[in-house]
Amino acid sequence: MNKHLHTEGIVLRKTDFNEADRIVTVLTRDHGKIDCIAKGARRIKSKFCGRLELFCHIRLTGFQGRDLVVLDEAQLITPFPQNQSLEQHRILFTIAESTHKLIHAHQHIEGAYSLLTETLEALRDTPKHDPLLFAFLIRLLTLTGFLPQWNQCALCEATLNALRPIFVRLGDAHAVCGDCRQPADRALKTSVTKWINYMQNYPLADTLRVHASDEEHNEVGHWLKEVLLNVLPYPLKSELVSLR
Repeated sequence: MNKHLHTEGIVLRKTDFNEADRIVTVLTRDHGKIDCIAKGARRIKSKFCGRLELFCHIRLTGFQGRDLVVLDEAQLITPFPQNQSLEQHRILFTIAESTHKLIHAHQHIEGAYSLLTETLEALRDTPKHDPLLFAFLIRLLTLTGFLPQWNQCALCEATLNALRPIFVRLGDAHAVCGDCRQPADRALKTSVTKWINYMQNYPLADTLRVHASDEEHNEVGHWLKEVLLNVLPYPLKSELVSLR
């Protein structure tokens, strides 16, 4: 039996299909990530014209078929952000690609939709592009279960001391103490550990008030790249961070 859907979401991906149709991937408020087919969307006079572009915030109506949601209507709430810089476009495409790859089809991750909408709104106003991207990725990795809390050693369960360096296993992003570390584990500076924990647990707006050095920016960027390489089956096509 087909299931009718009435929800809102953000377009993460679009693919041309057949001669006139388009398949779009949408992160929705109520149903997680869904793949939709818009019949005739590529025709000039299509009712979907200009409403299914990347990062468009839409209100959609459709029904769940065997594999795809068949779109009946898409109302535009907020269009694709205009007058964005190249740097903002880089952030947007990294956000879209990482969200698409970290969340499975029909998987509803509590808090992921609000995180995405809050991040897109913040991108219009903040000059701190890399910290915003770091905070988004760290929060998304936490919400999807790929990044655990670093309050105790994953092996011996000893409480980790925030004043001492911790070591992170890149395979699963678990933290271990100095006694349990292996040669391949990545040591993180105390300031970097605190910053990551802050981005993991505090509101997005609060994390953007933190002042971090260029060295700390670079270390968090390198660490995120390594974590994503281990979490994802293949690397992101979009550039994660431009090192200074």
